Amino acid sequence: MKSFNLKCLFSPFLVLYLSACSQSMEVINSENNASVEKLSAAMQRHEMNDSDNELYARFSYQPLVGLGYEEGVHRRDPSSIIKVGDLYYVWYTRSEDPKLSWLNADIWYATSEDGITWQEQNAAVKRGLAGEYDDLSVFTTNILVAEGKYYLTYQAEKKNGYEINVVAMAKANSPDGPWQKLPEPILTPSYDGEWQPHPKWENKLVTVKPGSWDSRMVHDPAVIPRFEKYWLYYKAHGLGDVMWADSKWGVAVADHPEGPYVKSAMNPITNSGHEVWVWPWKKGIAAIVDWAGPEKSTVQYSDDGINFYVKSTLEDVPPAGGAYIADKFDDPENGQGFSWGLAHYGRSDWAFLVRFDTQLEQGMKKKLNWKQFPHYSTIRDVMVDPGRFSVPETSLNRK
Repeated sequence: MKSFNLKCLFSPFLVLYLSACSQSMEVINSENNASVEKLSAAMQRHEMNDSDNELYARFSYQPLVGLGYEEGVHRRDPSSIIKVGDLYYVWYTRSEDPKLSWLNADIWYATSEDGITWQEQNAAVKRGLAGEYDDLSVFTTNILVAEGKYYLTYQAEKKNGYEINVVAMAKANSPDGPWQKLPEPILTPSYDGEWQPHPKWENKLVTVKPGSWDSRMVHDPAVIPRFEKYWLYYKAHGLGDVMWADSKWGVAVADHPEGPYVKSAMNPITNSGHEVWVWPWKKGIAAIVDWAGPEKSTVQYSDDGINFYVKSTLEDVPPAGGAYIADKFDDPENGQGFSWGLAHYGRSDWAFLVRFDTQLEQGMKKKLNWKQFPHYSTIRDVMVDPGRFSVPETSLNRK
């Protein structure tokens, strides 16, 4: 068979045309590369302005009736809020300990018709009997509505348990109870590393050998039905961590509300965050990752419940926020978000609850005018001790 030179198959004009096209594409590619190189690193990762970002918002606050400041009583760490019939329900940590607002605590609940005036009811879940794993405190609770029942997840601590926390659960047929505790915790630390009792402080430990990221505490639980599973998000500390700076989140997944919950091999799934706050957003899961860690005060989003990406940075995040998320337990195809909830103020002698309002619901118009937000341009040290800066207290709240 004779061989052919492929160039003989084309006319000289076609060869010239293809050559010219090739040179033009090289010029275009060169120009595109040059334009990319001219973008700063910030603009290369820029997705949108705050005013166009559905996952950016600001927060305003107002006092509550019935759950506000009360001398002699701590109320803190409110759960997500649910609505049953005409009433909103919230659960929270309640303690009368003058030193530590989250210990020697029980879980109480309150109801409201409007989200502002609340009627405190009574204890939903109490500490266990002496010797049980929850005999010191039950606290930092969250609510799950699933399969016709109500579930409270919460952290628990034992007397002389050296601050090791576990996650427990109680269930009921009504939001008013009665609540039945499950016999064992549904999530525990990894229990690796080495520690010994603190030589001076009762019920505290000293790390001998650091452990896994969740070797000391698992706490702040929140369960969300998503992708036809139950996702238990939680905060953890490891032996050797700086307790209030190094917390991260993990997730454990189950087929049923009561478990068993299996920790993800990808844990930790955040590098930051203290209180756990998650909700269904569009087709995935959104989260407010509050203080602690390099990505503190951010809203993050995940398509799969594991891999989260920062979508916005927030100011004045509600401490331990619990929102009213109407579709939180529906596993919706298009999660809608929320516009209000409760949080706690924990820097006074007695902790108390407040209401926050925001614009993290689809279709809401953002409130971005700085004059609407008294915290803008404030400095916490000045607010706490104005006298040290020679500022009259009456001048602090200029609007």
